[in-house]
Amino acid sequence: MRRGITNRYQLLFLSPGLIALLLFIFALVYTGYISLYAYRLGAGSLKWVGLENYLRLFGDEIFRTAVVNTMVFVIAAALLEICYGILLALALYWSNLRKVFTPLLVIPMLLPGVNLVVLWRFLLHPDLGLLNIFLTTLGFPPLDPLNDPDLALWTVIVMDVWQLSPLVMLIVLAALSSIPREITIAARVDGAGKRDLVRYIMLPMIKNVILAVLLIRLIDAFRIFEKVYLLTKGGPGVSTETIQLQIYTRGVFPLEVGFGAAMSVILVILSMVVIIPYVLFVVRSWRR
Repeated sequence: MRRGITNRYQLLFLSPGLIALLLFIFALVYTGYISLYAYRLGAGSLKWVGLENYLRLFGDEIFRTAVVNTMVFVIAAALLEICYGILLALALYWSNLRKVFTPLLVIPMLLPGVNLVVLWRFLLHPDLGLLNIFLTTLGFPPLDPLNDPDLALWTVIVMDVWQLSPLVMLIVLAALSSIPREITIAARVDGAGKRDLVRYIMLPMIKNVILAVLLIRLIDAFRIFEKVYLLTKGGPGVSTETIQLQIYTRGVFPLEVGFGAAMSVILVILSMVVIIPYVLFVVRSWRR
């Protein structure tokens, strides 16, 4: 009887997550179904087109560019945020002013996306921006990275790294703080310096935390939309076009539901191609 009561409580606590999972699966299946039709919202019934929407996308140079930009953003942003976040966490771990610097470093993460974009547009303004004031003061030529096809995407990546590296920093710092002091003290007594301590003891002990936070950032990086839309709107040209922006401008905004659904399916497939192998690697690492 106790086991039955326990199982019912477990099911009760799991039910919100199970309901969300079922809704996600339903939405995914329905999106795949709609992607096989030509359908403009409010303009008639569904028209079966099979794989025509996908063939149209594969032959679209702009969409192919958006796929490349999305993958570059996801991989570069996630890796840079992990590296920079770990460096910040290590610096704070060894600092006596941790309580002072930690709140300051977290501020970018607390800014809403719109406020963040306004701040960066001001910093990067070609005439009045603080970046060019600083560069011209030092004798360097001014830059206009938001209107430079070679720099625009990397500018968005740098902005994302600046905003979300504090999340990695906080998680890694918490993991470092959980390492028993006896281990680090014993290593110092044996002659290990800070570099050896970090390389051979601390980072290996929090490896699973680092793998988990990298997974979180990979998943979240695929959702990039508001920064690109508000900062560059995909320009200059198509240098910052992403799949999410294409879904909005060519699927959601013109109400081309079937075409937008096809792009959404491709986005899900790409994210699974990146995330599922990594999840399997993480799980295998945890079992060791």
